[in-house]
Parts: sequence; structure tokens; C-alpha cells
Amino acid sequence: MRHLAIILLATWLIASGLLPLLNVSIPSSDVILAVLAIAAGVLLLLNRGEFRLPRNLGVLLLGVWLILAGALPLLSISFPSSEVILGLLAAAAGILLLLKR
Repeated sequence: MRHLAIILLATWLIASGLLPLLNVSIPSSDVILAVLAIAAGVLLLLNRGEFRLPRNLGVLLLGVWLILAGALPLLSISFPSSEVILGLLAAAAGILLLLKR
């Protein structure tokens, strides 16, 4: 299951980067990217099995970020400073992953 989560995450990352970079528009790409992000986040969180928070906090934050980044546009939900909060969550997840935490 972890391999599927990584494949979905990689697909989402590549598509999220390439579509705007190449100025490509695909019908329903926002929905597709949102579903990919939610699926990858849920699979990553479900695969955690044991929660050793200090060691797995980066992966946990990444999973939460993926779910929120996918669910908010998919459900047309917004709240004040949502972009800032998602940015801080992404930065924290990235830093912890680099530190192997």
C-alpha cells in the first residue's frame, strides 16, 4: 500500500508542476489533482501503522497537507489564510522529512 501512495504522490507532484509550467489545460485537472492528493495522503496516513510521532511527524504532516490541498479545492472550501496555513504545513513537512523526523 505504501508503494501505491508513493506512486500517487509522485504523479501528483509531476502533474502539479508540469501543467502550469507548460501552460497545459486539461479538463477537470483541478478535480483529478485533488483526488490524487487526497488518495496519496490517506494511503500515507493509513500506512503509518505505529505512531512514533517524533520520527514520523514529517510523513504525518505531508499526509495532512495532501488531504487538505486536495479536499479544499475539490469541495470549494476556503477559509482566511488557508494558503498561508497550507504553505506553513508544507514547509514544516518538508523540513521534517529532510531531517528524517
